[in-house]
This record gives sequence, structure tokens and C-alpha cells, in this order.
Amino acid sequence: TVVAAAVLAAAVHYLKQFSDYAWSLAEGMSQPSIMFRAHLRDGTPVMVDDYREAYWWLRDETPKDARVLAWWDYGYQISGIANRTTLADGNTWNHEHIATLGRCLTSPERQAHRIVRHLADYVLVWAGGGGDDLAKSPHMARIGNSVYHDFCPDDPTCGHFGMYRGGRPTPSMARSLLYKLTQAGLQQGVELDEKRWKQAYQSKFGKVRIFRIVNVSKESKAWVANETNRVCDAPGSWYCPGQYPPAIEWLIAKRKPFRQLEDFNTGTRDESSKKYTEEYHKRMEASSGGRRPPPASSKDGEPPPPRPGAPTATLGLVGCYRLESQLPDAKVYAGGDTATSVAAAADFATSVGKKFFAIARVETDGHVFAFDDLPAGKQVSDAGCRRQCLDDDFDCGCADAGCPASVKRQADESYVRRWVVYALSDEGVASSSRGSAAASKKKRASRSSSSSSKKAAQSGAAEL
Repeated sequence: TVVAAAVLAAAVHYLKQFSDYAWSLAEGMSQPSIMFRAHLRDGTPVMVDDYREAYWWLRDETPKDARVLAWWDYGYQISGIANRTTLADGNTWNHEHIATLGRCLTSPERQAHRIVRHLADYVLVWAGGGGDDLAKSPHMARIGNSVYHDFCPDDPTCGHFGMYRGGRPTPSMARSLLYKLTQAGLQQGVELDEKRWKQAYQSKFGKVRIFRIVNVSKESKAWVANETNRVCDAPGSWYCPGQYPPAIEWLIAKRKPFRQLEDFNTGTRDESSKKYTEEYHKRMEASSGGRRPPPASSKDGEPPPPRPGAPTATLGLVGCYRLESQLPDAKVYAGGDTATSVAAAADFATSVGKKFFAIARVETDGHVFAFDDLPAGKQVSDAGCRRQCLDDDFDCGCADAGCPASVKRQADESYVRRWVVYALSDEGVASSSRGSAAASKKKRASRSSSSSSKKAAQSGAAEL
């Protein structure tokens, strides 16, 4: 009896501890705080009340039927504090809909406007650093790509969408609506098209920015408001996949339903969904502990498609050079994975307004320079010049450990480099045959034709 009493007393003690902990946790989670104490750079303590103030601004300064596009994290706060319709919240179980929001926010500004003017009246973003939307944006891109595979067609992890070391955005990030909404007016050179968006509100410490969407489609807004256009899986059900205004059917038609391990709404995953998930985990593991695997081919025997956003102008191959000193003095540098793809390098050169770029790839990174004048001196032709890019069939040159063993550092070289130089337009540029320094007859070919893509690359000029 003594042992039984001791066991019972211990059980009651631990049960009370667990009960107290559970109640404390529940109370804390049921009273989330949107205000916090912080310090200015001079040490002055302040109360940051940006989020509540922003929601109250929505409540007081926008029409009652205003619809707000924001990432789903803030949905409950927008509906509960601002009393405005939000496009998603924490109870939005429709993954394809969340992916559509991700696609809107990470798309280039012009394309994003083409979509969201049919869905919302305002866009709200969290900014100002910390866990803001810019920090979350790579996840938004991945979620969007899980349904709209054309955004990152060769990489489920959307490795091209993010930030380089030092805080410089990758080309696709720099073009995105989200980057411009959070950085316009703060970062030099980042501008928002005021014909599509008007900044309506910015909180005291810049934690929240709200933009009015210009030229909202009245027809689509009326269509959405019509209850006969609402779709649920059963009458009175809480699960409503819904449908979208006819004006964005072109986007919805690109969807591929996402089937994941815990997905109980769509049943067994098909083979393509299984491969997509496996490739995603494979790449995430590689990026955290080793080399990222190269992109898979789009079709057997064909190179994968060019990276999204690549310039469509015809490129001209200028030639291959040994020395960085042969490149013009006035040049702009980019590193990281920009140097693994001619499409990404061309995109970078376009973004900084240059006519030429030189690329030298290591493995999953390398070096790129963009400039306006042709390089000087003698060209070379060796295995380093003919080293292909990581995700397309162009030559990316080589650097350091990425160069073949046959490429040796010479006495006048500080580093082993083979700079392959391209012109954004092949007009007036003598294209070189692949693997030769001699100028040859200029040839042009479209990369959209898979049967002639390698032939075009060998001719020294190809169209992205």
C-alpha cells in the first residue's frame, strides 16, 4: 500500500505539472502580441506598434469591400483587426491557392500586376528586416513552383531566387514584385511602376507597407462577389477550392495539383509528383551539405530549359580570353550561381545596362563581369574555354578548380581563368566558332528548337 500511495502521489504531481504547463502554453498562444519593445541605434527604448497601426489604417482608410493580398501568415490579423477580406489565412487548406499567392508575389512586377488586378485591391507586405516577407520569399517561390513548375523548371528548390552574399539580389529576385514592394525607395535603383501600384501607407518604423493596386478589374471583382461562382467540395462544407475570375484562366491552366505525403484530399501521389518531391529533398540535402546536383534534362537527350527571365535577344559569342586584365577596366562584377548559366549572366548584364559579359565557372558558382567595350588582346581556344554551363548547353569557361587539368596557370596569370565573352546582341560582333579563336561567318539559331540547339552553340551564337 505504501508503494501504491507513492506511485499515485507521483502521478498526481506530474499530472498537475503537465496541466499547468498546458494551460500556460494555451494562454500564451491565444494572446499573440503584435507589439514589441525595441531599441533605436542610440539605445533609446521604443514600443514598435507598426502592425496594429497598419491594420487600423486598413480598417479606417479603405472601403469595406476592399480585398487585401498578403502572405497567408497575416490573414487572421487582417480579417480580425482590420476587418477586411484577405485572400488567405492560417486555415487555407488549399495548397494550390497558397501557391498562387506565392506565384503572384515572386513574379516579375508586370506579370504580377496582370494577375493581382483581378484578385485584390491592395497588397500588404511586411518589410524592415527580421522575419519580413523578403526573408520568407525563397519559401514563397518554392511553394509557388510546386504547383506552377514553369517558374523554376529545372530546380524544385528555386535556387536562382534569393540573395547573394552581401545582400545583392539574384536577377529573378530583383525583378520580383515582392522585392520591389519591400525595397522601392530604400535601395538605390529599385523603383516601382506607379502606373500599376501606388504606395498608400508605410508604418512608423517601416515594418509594414501597403500599396493600392492601380486599374483593378471591376468585372473580375463583380464576378468574385457573385455567390453563384463560389465552389465548395460539398454544400455547406468548410473546404472550398473555389475558382478564379475567367481573366486569369491562362494562369490557372498552368497548375499541376501538388500531392504530398500528408495530402488526404487528392489521394495517392502520381509518379511525377513523387519524382518532384524526391528531387526537392535531394537538392535541399545537397545544398546544406555538399554540391547541389545539376538540373535534370527537360527531355531525354535534350538540355534543360534556360533559366526563367533570361533575355530573349540573340547572343553573340565574342571569344575566350585568359586574363582578367584583357577585359575593360570599367566593368561590373557578379558572383555566385550567376556564373553557372549564360541565361543568368545575360540577365545580370541586362539589369546593369551593359553590352557584353564575361563568364568563368568554378562548379556551382564562379565569376561574371559585365561591360560595354570589347576585350583586348589575343583569344585562346582550349578545354577550359569549352567547359559547359551547369544548366544550359552554352560555354561558361572555367575558373580555378573548375578548370580541366590540361589548363595550366602560366607565368603571367595570377589565377587560372578562361573568360568566355558574349555580346547581348550579335549585331556587329564577329562570332567565333566553338573552340576556335578565329572569327567565322556569323550564324544565328533559336534555342527553342531542340534539334538545332547544339549546332547553334557550335556556331558561336545562340538565341536564349
